[in-house]
Amino acid sequence: MIARKVWGIVLVALFVTVTSYAGEIVQETAVKYYNEGVRAQKSGDLDAAKTAYQKAIILAERTRKDITKAIYNNFGVLYVNMENWELAAQAFNEALTLDPDYKEANFNIGILYAKMGNAEKALMYWAKALNKTSSYVLEGEKSE
Repeated sequence: MIARKVWGIVLVALFVTVTSYAGEIVQETAVKYYNEGVRAQKSGDLDAAKTAYQKAIILAERTRKDITKAIYNNFGVLYVNMENWELAAQAFNEALTLDPDYKEANFNIGILYAKMGNAEKALMYWAKALNKTSSYVLEGEKSE
């Protein structure tokens, strides 16, 4: 009887340890793919960036809000570079759904609306961002 209880406790402890370790691996892998995407996007390889971000978003969506919003922001910049304004707006809005005060996404969607001729919306987002740079803000690499 006591042996069963001890065995049960050992199994629960083992399960918790393995689950915790697996979560850390998923987070590290999400960061790895995110960073690959950033490097590819900076070098102009938009297809590789898109693939890396897609892998990262699958892994990070439930565990790393900071990376998930950065991925959506960078997807927005990626779609702007591909001149797909609709997908760019969707991506920036996904980032802002996760964090309405996210400076980079507010700034970037403001630029997008200005390009699309909607100065009122552009100014609204820029006011939220309070960012004085003049180009799209690509999130940098994250530490693992």
